[in-house]
Amino acid sequence: MRRSVLYSAVSISLILILFISFAASGDSTDFESLCEELLMRRSQAWNKILEEDYDYDAFHCDMNSVASGKLLEEDLETFAYLKEYPTDMEPVISLDFQNAKIEKYGSNVLLEGEIIWDLEGQEGIEVIEGCYRVEMQKQNGSWYLSYFQSIEY
Repeated sequence: MRRSVLYSAVSISLILILFISFAASGDSTDFESLCEELLMRRSQAWNKILEEDYDYDAFHCDMNSVASGKLLEEDLETFAYLKEYPTDMEPVISLDFQNAKIEKYGSNVLLEGEIIWDLEGQEGIEVIEGCYRVEMQKQNGSWYLSYFQSIEY
């Protein structure tokens, strides 16, 4: 009898320890991959600016699903400007976010790391590398890009 009570107590203790360790670890989201996915979706919307029939409303709809706040406002203003005053742009083929330093606070996540961009240049694929600070914000259960800036290390 004592033995079964002891086993039960140990089992319950192990379950509680596991539960507490899961709760303490917080959000298990892979923020680096999520950020990379949002940046790629943002790039795809920017790539469409090269299409004549891609208008402000379509861009706004696409960006609304990946960006928020000041970044969304800046993107919309830039889109309107580039539609009025077109310029050459090299479309983004892919990107890779590496060595991200991740800091979570409240419903925000700040990432700093290197982004390697594969661009479709006139003479083939062009690779550009740079360091960036990216902030994501969780709103209504979804993550959005809210800040994007190149930085120097």
